[in-house]
Amino acid sequence: MTSSVRQALPESVRHGLCAIVFDTNSFPHGELDLGLLKFWGERAAEEAFEVWVPEPVMWELAEHAAASWEMWRASVRKARKSMAKAGLPEPAIESPYTSREEVMEAVEGLIRDLAPSVRVLDLDGDLATAALRDQIQLLRPAKTKGEVKTGAADSAWLRVVLRAAENNVDSFVIVGADADVYEAFESWNLSKPHMVQPHQLSKSLFVLGAPSNEIRNTVVQFLQSRVGVPLEAGRTPEGDLILGDVSGLADDVNEWELDQVRDVELGRIHAVVGMNQMKVSRRGLVTAQVFLLADAQYNGSRVNEDGTSSGHSVIIPRVFVRDVLSFTLDEGVVTRARSETGQAVATRTEESAYYHEPDEAFDDFIDALSVLPGLDGDLGGDTYDSTNVTARINGFELNVTSDECGGDPMWSATLTLSKGDWSRSMTLRCEWDLDRVSYEMPDLWPAYLLVTDEFMPFPGDWAASAWVIDHVWPRKAVDGE
Repeated sequence: MTSSVRQALPESVRHGLCAIVFDTNSFPHGELDLGLLKFWGERAAEEAFEVWVPEPVMWELAEHAAASWEMWRASVRKARKSMAKAGLPEPAIESPYTSREEVMEAVEGLIRDLAPSVRVLDLDGDLATAALRDQIQLLRPAKTKGEVKTGAADSAWLRVVLRAAENNVDSFVIVGADADVYEAFESWNLSKPHMVQPHQLSKSLFVLGAPSNEIRNTVVQFLQSRVGVPLEAGRTPEGDLILGDVSGLADDVNEWELDQVRDVELGRIHAVVGMNQMKVSRRGLVTAQVFLLADAQYNGSRVNEDGTSSGHSVIIPRVFVRDVLSFTLDEGVVTRARSETGQAVATRTEESAYYHEPDEAFDDFIDALSVLPGLDGDLGGDTYDSTNVTARINGFELNVTSDECGGDPMWSATLTLSKGDWSRSMTLRCEWDLDRVSYEMPDLWPAYLLVTDEFMPFPGDWAASAWVIDHVWPRKAVDGE
């Protein structure tokens, strides 16, 4: 079940809000993101309310971290054993922890250290007793998994929250969308709690308005300055840009059928191709949905014909990334940008670069232009054979014309960007890829693609928007480009 919250909460609720409640499911994959928790704690403190983490939730997050530590330790042991058998010296990799208990104790300490803006709600004995009774007697939110009764932990953290809120359901918001929470409150004869998915927190809790052109330009220039900067675990070396987790990208790795993919990480951002849904809070925090093109790298092992395995690392050159970022400004300068939810959407672009029909390619081309930052006007055209439209973007005039070519290419589009006496143009063509499909049967295999003479290391549908952004907000090259 998805959250019932789609727009900003009513003013009456926001006015009486005491806390944002984080559950284990508030974090991607149930794994603690301490930076995200700290970020929301700081935002809540600015608005004079708190972030609550129920003690049972903290315990579960600590256990998940301990499980990850155990997986890491097992992997290191396996690697050391293999290297020793090969006669190689073992790497000097040591953990600061010696047991699961130490890991869990450390995680709990880190969370408690976020006080006062993040408050841990300790579990009292009477609430623990009530939660255990719920599980034994199968009272909501308890349930069975197979023949095993579960639910004491969920009952405990919900009861802790209700006690802290003095049973005022309108005084807190739960981050997530868990149907079991609704059922528990219904069984306790309470009204539904306000549950908000992570990506909806800003628009649900804060009064947001449109940013000024100056703020928008500052944000775009910040993103442009990070093009070409290497990422590690989704963050720049200085930690001023932190993208959400893109672990789902591993599902798209198909270099070899027998790959055992260990991890997939973003490498470098190659282009900023769009930004929309930009809002600013009364405290000056800016949020925006950002569209980037990057590369990624995955590490894995391949099973050889003789049964042995060999490791390898492969660069995925073209990855489309979409994330909602919060930008912190200090005296008109962006000092930090981080994912609002801790999770980004990332997909490979190779297959999406091909189309069954030329009009599908034209639609994607126009859609990409629609997310240009601050676009004033409509660049959409009815068909690719008769478009001639003009819009404005940050003081520049952007004209788009398209013509049907009647062969190969099927159509071409020209973008002209001008300001005063300055003018630049680029042309995009929709062509049939003979290398991919040597016969024209688009219903069986897509083979139309967009190409340009501009040097663009990514698909043609995003080349135009990247070209516009690079000219409207020029960037300086970084080391290594």
